Amino acid sequence: MSEPQFTKVSPKYWEEKWDKRKIGFHRSHMDNLWEEGHTIIGVECVRSALEEFFEEQSIKYTVSDLQNIEGSLFTSEDKRIRLYCCDLFKFNSDFEGKMDAVWDRGSLVAINKDERQRYSENLTNLLSPDCRYLLETLEYDETKYPGPPFYVSEQQVHDLFGDRMNITKLERVDSLEERHQSWGIDSLFENLFLMTLK
Repeated sequence: MSEPQFTKVSPKYWEEKWDKRKIGFHRSHMDNLWEEGHTIIGVECVRSALEEFFEEQSIKYTVSDLQNIEGSLFTSEDKRIRLYCCDLFKFNSDFEGKMDAVWDRGSLVAINKDERQRYSENLTNLLSPDCRYLLETLEYDETKYPGPPFYVSEQQVHDLFGDRMNITKLERVDSLEERHQSWGIDSLFENLFLMTLK
């Protein structure tokens, strides 16, 4: 059997997907956290995704340019939501300090396999000692669909984060929907992991 041909993704790739509305795996739950009084910091490479978030939530916001990372900062009027439009690999704790909680709802599954180690190191450096890190991954037959979003095995999670983090698998949910049939797969599971620094 031949190796699957993986798509190489980039910020431009995701901008095109967003423009064509091919974003079926995108879901926004940030509004729930914000309503509970948390300060939300986000990083997204597609500007229109951030504009749409604020417009859908009817939240007034301002945008400022960030010359040092060639990006922009979207800030809600009350300053409790700050979303960076930039390359995730250029974002570090100098911007917002250390994070008390991280919810990776679509980052790891959206980046190239050869960037995963760099990604895990970058994210780990953003965490406060007591941080709770929720990571969602997808599990499917990647010989039938090479992604994106990309398949990430439980072993890969341990390989990427296990030397620095305690990892607990919280759930495995059957998430196959009719729209996934166009990918040529017959099963799809979402896995949720809770990670804390060792």
